[in-house]
Amino acid sequence: MLTAKQDNRLSAAETLSAALKTDPSPYANDKALQTVAQRLDEIIADMQPLRTATQRTANAGAPAGGKSDKETARETLAIVTAEIAGDVFAYASEKKLPALQALADYNETGMLKLRGSRLSDVATALLAELPNHKTVLEDEYGIDKARIKELAEAIAAFNGLKTAPRQAQVDGKATRVSLRAEFAELGTLLKDRFQRLMRKYKRRDADFYNRVMDARAVVDRPGSAGRADAAPPKA
Repeated sequence: MLTAKQDNRLSAAETLSAALKTDPSPYANDKALQTVAQRLDEIIADMQPLRTATQRTANAGAPAGGKSDKETARETLAIVTAEIAGDVFAYASEKKLPALQALADYNETGMLKLRGSRLSDVATALLAELPNHKTVLEDEYGIDKARIKELAEAIAAFNGLKTAPRQAQVDGKATRVSLRAEFAELGTLLKDRFQRLMRKYKRRDADFYNRVMDARAVVDRPGSAGRADAAPPKA
């Protein structure tokens, strides 16, 4: 997402681009200036989507009157796992399988007390054990394909939200690096190329020069040391 300062700089670049498009005839034969104008439009196009884009994050807090996606996924996983664990524990008790009993010895309350990674580990371990007892669990305890699928999907949903904040940090860092590069190129494009290419138009086409340079002056408004109404920087 763009900061307020970055958004202002983007708006200023758009103003300059619009000024160049108002009447391109003065530089119809100036390929160098046309190239600069084209690159300016490309930089603007690259940054515009970031105006409304937000970093992908799992909701850290619940919205008014509800629960966050992560809380909902956690509760769903705890409920689904506890239901299957109850059936598996009963089966293990009947068959005297202590290791399986220990694996399935959780209720919903106990599941919700587990840390995020531990909750996922318990549910995943239980899911992995089901095929070893498939026939009896399906025929006598109702742990059919639909319930197994529900557990697998609940694990996947929870794990996806659990890792989202870390991924958001990675994505956010990459975006910031990209933005810095874009704005650095924008500054260089205007100062080292556009500004100097415009010099000749001061005598050749004063109206065009003044219109575009007035728009150019706005680019320096946000975060600049000078006043917003200061004269355009010298070419």
